[in-house]
Formats: sequence, structure tokens, C-alpha cells
Amino acid sequence: MPDEPQEPPPGESAPPIFEAPHANGAVHRAKPGRSHAPWEFIVLTLFVAILCIGIILGWTLVGSHSPERLDRVSAAALSAACDRAQARLKALPNPDPRLGADRVARVRAEDAVLRAMVEQFATVHPRAKTPATAVQGWSTDWGRMIDARSRYADDLAKSATTKAKVRFIYPAVNAITPITGHMDDFVRENTPRLDACFTAALQIEVVEGPRDYEKVTS
Repeated sequence: MPDEPQEPPPGESAPPIFEAPHANGAVHRAKPGRSHAPWEFIVLTLFVAILCIGIILGWTLVGSHSPERLDRVSAAALSAACDRAQARLKALPNPDPRLGADRVARVRAEDAVLRAMVEQFATVHPRAKTPATAVQGWSTDWGRMIDARSRYADDLAKSATTKAKVRFIYPAVNAITPITGHMDDFVRENTPRLDACFTAALQIEVVEGPRDYEKVTS
């Protein structure tokens, strides 16, 4: 009868147990696990990183360039015209007119500055056809807004005697969307070069209340 394994006496550690040798006498050793990532994973990671960089560069250099994107010289000329107009608007007296006659005078003075700005737009001629057409349409939109402001000022002046209620009526795209949104879309197509020409920067929508001529970004 084979001997049963004996438990070690209390307080003594059990003797070490060795693995049985291989049939050919070689010592069996367990294969160590990988201490680093497999090369396939490294190659896949690099591929994904390169792909992401390519997408970002492609969007920045090609995909983000609208057909209406202006050349640098044209954008600088338009931006300078807007900057000059904003400086002139800031210099006008009574930025928060309360009386009807003062409001009429303020709107008309602002319109004179804005019309001069649009005249400067007409001197800018982008090299490419699509941006050139876009500038013409954008300038026309500015003219429509200024005309609407002028009608408001005229109606307000008449109301001193007629007592009629006066409203500022926005020109609209497709009779639904205010034209100022369309105007700002063109600026966004050319951000940040044309940020000085956002309608809010020139307060073209403001005919009542205080004016706040601040830098606007997209």
C-alpha cells in the first residue's frame, strides 16, 4: 500500500513540489508572456493616427474652403472698409437717442457712413468669378438693409405729425428669413479675415436704443 502524503508538523512549512520531468529528460519551462504590445497593434495604431491627421489636414486645406472664399487681398480691403465704418459710427454723437427727432438724425447719420462703406465694397474685385459674384450680392444686401433703415427714418419723421405707429421692416430672403443672416453667412465663409463685417459689428439692425460697436467673431 503506497504511503499517504504526510501533513507537515505544525510550525513547519511544506516541502517544495517539483514538476515531473519531460519524457525526454528536458526541463519544462513555462513560456513567458509578451511584455510589450504586438507589432500588429502598433501598426494599426499608427495607421489610425495617420488617417486622422490626413482627414484634419484635408478639411483644413481643401474641404473648409468655400467657393465664395475670398483671396487675401480682397478680404483685407473689405475688412478695412468695415473697420473704418465702425470707427466713424463710434464717433457719431448721441449713441442712444430717445426723442423721435434725435432717432431720425442718428439713423440718417449712420446710413451715410454705411453707404460710404458699400461704395468702398464696389472697388474690390476678387480674382475668381464666384467670390466676385458673391461680393456683388453681399453688397446689394447691405444696400437693401440701408434702404430699409432710410424708410424707417422717413416714416418716423412723418409720424411727428401723423402720429402713426412706425415699425422697422427687415428685408428678407424668400420673404421669410431676415437678410442679415444671409449677409453674415458670407462673412462666416471668410472667417476670420472678414469678421469686422458682421452685421452686429456695425449695428445695422439697430434703429432704436443704444448702439454697441464691439468686435464680433464667428
